[in-house]
Parts: sequence; C-alpha cells; structure tokens
Amino acid sequence: MKHLFAAVFLSLLALPATAQFAPNPIQDQVVLSLAVEDWVPTQTARVVLNAEAAIQGADAGKTRDELLAAAKKTAAGDWRITRFDRSTDQAGLERWSALLETRLAESALGGLADRAKQGSRPGLQLTIGQIDFTPTLAESEAARAKLREQLYKRATEELQRLNAAAGDRKFRIARIDFGMVQLQPRPMMANARTTTADKVLPFQAAGGEMELSQKATMNANVTFGANAPKD
Repeated sequence: MKHLFAAVFLSLLALPATAQFAPNPIQDQVVLSLAVEDWVPTQTARVVLNAEAAIQGADAGKTRDELLAAAKKTAAGDWRITRFDRSTDQAGLERWSALLETRLAESALGGLADRAKQGSRPGLQLTIGQIDFTPTLAESEAARAKLREQLYKRATEELQRLNAAAGDRKFRIARIDFGMVQLQPRPMMANARTTTADKVLPFQAAGGEMELSQKATMNANVTFGANAPKD
C-alpha cells in the first residue's frame, strides 16, 4: 500500500512539470513593414538672446534681474537664462555672457533684432542669436500619437486583406515594433530656420501670421501570427 501511494504521489508531481514544458503551438508568421507621414505644425519659435554685460562687483546681484527685464522689453515672454559665463577683465570689471531663451509667436518676431539693439546700453549689449522653428515637445508628441494611430489603422486594414487571402486561416496582430520619428523641414522653412536673426526677420516681416511645419515619418514592423495547420 505504501509503495502504491508513493507511486501515485510521484505521478502527481510529474504532471505540472510535463505541462510546463509542453511545446507551444507552431505559429505561422507574416511580417510587414509600414510607413506613414504627416505634418507637425508650429506657430511659435524658439528664440535665443545673447547678452554681454560689464558691471561693477557691487552690482552683480542685480544683473540677473536686469538681464531678464531687458529680455522682456525686447519681447514679452517667459525668458529663462540657459547659459551663464562670468569673468573679470583687466580693468577689474566683471563681464557676464549669458544666453536667454523663450518661445515667441510668429507675430512677435518682426523687428525683434531692432528691439534688442534698442534695449542695449553702455555695459549691456543684446543681440538675437538664433530663431528656431522646431516644434515643441507637446506638438511633437501629438504628432507621434497621430502617426501611431495611422499605423494601427493600416495594420488593421492589412490584417483584413491577409485573412481574406488566407482562406480558413485566421491571422491576428501579434506584434508591432514602432521606429523612431524622422523630422524633415519643409522647403519653405529652409529660408526661415537659420541661426541669425538678420536673415529670419525680413522674411517674417514680409507677411502676417504663418504656420510652419515639418514633415514627420514613422515606420513600423507588424507581425501577423496564426497557428500552423495540424498535419
């Protein structure tokens, strides 16, 4: 009786192990590459303001506030100091070199270089260093979501075509691997997206509000799977 109980017990222990290592059903797969494209619009530009200041040491505590105030007089915006270098010249004056950044609407770019020049004074020189029409992170993420939505739709359409051609075989979407989004400037943007304000501002001043866009493309590898027919 003891030997019979031990044999039954060992058989029960072996059942889960056998089930665990049971081979998975063989899958037939079809892999398809898809690509979609769309435009990523933006109506704001990233503006970089260069500031060069020569101050007395006693005035150093006020310089940051003065730089921000001068930037806001150049154009109303949420200016941030993104770079700061400090040195002392031979005359004992502290020299500050700073970069300030904000995003401005298209309508605020006209005359920006002139306003920066007017905001300069002895001991403080302001110049526009860069105007960049790259979309914001929120605009880029919205475009990515839209591209993924298009790829989901394309994958579903291809699945329907595959099942229509496969007869009794029923494929499903087993996996989608999305690629990186590639941004390509529009040809009209090449003239506007430069590193100096001298070339940008006359172009912007020629007309009113203008929405600039970048073409975005996204690729995806879609894997369709179906159980292989039994022999």
